[in-house]
Amino acid sequence: MPVAAAVVVAMATGGQAAAAPARATAVQAVAGHGAATARSVDVHRAAAAPQAITALTPAEQAALNRVAAARPALPVQRTVGTKPAPAGVNRSGQANGTAPTLVRPEVAPPVLTNVDGQNLTQSGCGCQPPDPNAAVGANEIVEMVNTRFEVYTKTGAALCGITLNSFLGTGDALSDPRVMYDNVNGRYLFVVTIVPASATATPALWVGATQTNNPCGGWWIFRPTFAGGSFPVGTLLDYPILGQDRNAMFLSTANFTPAAGLNFTVFGIPKSALFTGGGFSFSAFNTASQTAPVSNGGIPMIATTFNYFLGSVPGTGYRLYRMTNSGGPGATLTLQATISSSFTAPPRRVNQPGTTVTLDPLDGRIAWSPVNDGGSIWFAHGIGIGSFPGVRYGAIGIAGNTATVAEAFRSGTSDDFNPSVGVGNARTGGNFIYVNWAYTDSPAGVATSDTVDSVQPLAGVPNLIGTGVVLVNGAVTGETRFGDYSSVAIDPTNANGSCAVTTQQYFQAGGQWGTRIARVGTC
Repeated sequence: MPVAAAVVVAMATGGQAAAAPARATAVQAVAGHGAATARSVDVHRAAAAPQAITALTPAEQAALNRVAAARPALPVQRTVGTKPAPAGVNRSGQANGTAPTLVRPEVAPPVLTNVDGQNLTQSGCGCQPPDPNAAVGANEIVEMVNTRFEVYTKTGAALCGITLNSFLGTGDALSDPRVMYDNVNGRYLFVVTIVPASATATPALWVGATQTNNPCGGWWIFRPTFAGGSFPVGTLLDYPILGQDRNAMFLSTANFTPAAGLNFTVFGIPKSALFTGGGFSFSAFNTASQTAPVSNGGIPMIATTFNYFLGSVPGTGYRLYRMTNSGGPGATLTLQATISSSFTAPPRRVNQPGTTVTLDPLDGRIAWSPVNDGGSIWFAHGIGIGSFPGVRYGAIGIAGNTATVAEAFRSGTSDDFNPSVGVGNARTGGNFIYVNWAYTDSPAGVATSDTVDSVQPLAGVPNLIGTGVVLVNGAVTGETRFGDYSSVAIDPTNANGSCAVTTQQYFQAGGQWGTRIARVGTC
């Protein structure tokens, strides 16, 4: 159910968007949904049994084909010239007419761990893209990729691993896993979508949480179902994005119905049920476009009155929604603002050196959870920079509904894509900001590579131009998909928020996909 914009803002100078006074608009719940009590699973025991992966049936493949058909068909164009630098900035990232400074607000972070995560062979499902993401807890890193998750030490040694079908004890066809760590309660959270087995299948997801801070031990797992309204039978709850505050897990989904209709919903699930295995119910709400649930930052995680959902809208800017009551059955959703900060989506596919095979940079959506630092919501997504795919990151001021944005790219001829952002609240004020993305540079002969850059506390939102650290240079591939997302997670063992774990895709020798896990910063 599309909702008209309630607050419209106009661009001001300096990259800021200034709010115009208007009344926010409430969003009506589309239906109530929920799950019965959970099932308890021990990963060590489940991993000792033969591992299962469910292959897609023709009906399930047809459901995914509808999703692929809905993606914008970006043109294939060769790399020509160089991308325009941001206004007032030269290609080194300095203001035009000034000499390089000794102290810069952006700093290539120290790299403590830089190892391969899961790859195509290990995943066992033959899927592309891998959908890589990871959470970091007190002692471990948990990476979820396609239909499997692995647990590593913080130096990259494998501890345990299991296919999601064996973990969940299901024959469901699975896709799009996401995982996060709750640093207040010491629990890991996850969501994975279910590809409907037929046009009459009841829409559902898998969600759950660990029973302790040990991801190789016990988990509570749930299979909430959806019915009516935006969820007719056969609906695929595609591309679930995971966020959290102290009280709830928050989710957004893009729902593809059997008639190829598309709608977008958001909802929250109380942690009080997730952590005890109890049943729960919740209200779901439609949004006008795809959004991402916002996660609360801080070590420990900050407490807030509201939680938020943020959507990026090419040609407009951002839609900011706020939810009350932690998403339970009495929740309300309000469109707080439509914020004017116009951008274009990536204008073409990503080029690779020495081949005509190109990669998908997605459509400008926010693909990983933004972060609420208490006053601002930080985000990253793909954009067009001239004729090049590029990256935008920035912050939405919650009180004033303002946007402050900057660009990130590796070089004047690079194609930059698949970004994510992480935010660590510094004890002395401000934030450590980490931006993680992939790039190619065809004129320079650089195939898909992974990079991460960081911004020091109280340094604003500077453009990140060629200043990050390159984690891995990959190979050329014959595959055409990429991502569909990456992640940044702040390590909770450093209370200053200056340590992060990033996960990103690249292509290994021979062209098959792999993932890269890095622990960066001051840890």
